[in-house]
Amino acid sequence: MGEFDGAVVLVTGCARARGIGRAISVAFAREGADIVATDVASGGTRNENEEGLEEMRIGWKGLESLAGEVEGLGRRILTLVGDVSRAADAERFVADALAGFGHVDVLVNNAAAPHGADRRLVWETPEEAWDVVLDVNLKGPFLMSRAVIPHMIARGKGRIINMASVSGKRGTQRRGAYTASKFGVIGLTQVLAQELAPHGITANAICPGSVDTSRRESTTRRERALAETDPGARTITTPPTGRVARPDDIARLALFFASAQSDHITGQAWNVDGGSVMH
Repeated sequence: MGEFDGAVVLVTGCARARGIGRAISVAFAREGADIVATDVASGGTRNENEEGLEEMRIGWKGLESLAGEVEGLGRRILTLVGDVSRAADAERFVADALAGFGHVDVLVNNAAAPHGADRRLVWETPEEAWDVVLDVNLKGPFLMSRAVIPHMIARGKGRIINMASVSGKRGTQRRGAYTASKFGVIGLTQVLAQELAPHGITANAICPGSVDTSRRESTTRRERALAETDPGARTITTPPTGRVARPDDIARLALFFASAQSDHITGQAWNVDGGSVMH
């Protein structure tokens, strides 16, 4: 039996093969949890300049493949498709989770807008691109948390884990919308922690740096192309540890924030970036 035997964990943004959502879902399933996995499409969304060749090669079928992994570990899984930035979908995710499993112990707000036209200088960023990023990255965690909190309060316990970023602590050029959204996620986490502490619920944020996911493919291609036209532009650098994070590195911190070991930890935003940002 794992530490989370019988627990129900709702994770958003789970459909990509090399993604943080998949890693978190599988990690909790290995520890005994049942999973509610969501994404905006059954196969997830690709980023700008990303071909998805790896998923084609391994025959990855998005949420369907994830369901097979979780069930292979002897756990139950409910897969749901919808948009976390829409209140009706967020409320449906929670309602379906409760109808299927009876309770939700942990909410992991992992869904994020794909890389696109927002990865520009601020004055070159289209308004619609800005809105998409803020809607998914910041409004999404608000709506999902708002939907699940009454249930957690009624039970007198719960964990909310938000996916922020080291860009939520230090501005990053050509990522204005992303940076603003992740600063907002950290602020939202701190407010939730204060408001929910009397109800036995904690709220914490994970702040990854560069992670070896499908998004990194998009980032690498974009920054290589940019370096050819703008030698002074920011490029990816290797952290002091000598490697970028893996999705499993992020999953381990999610397990900790959801565990009994973190009972007295709330309102925190912890980096998983190999020492690139040390605050």
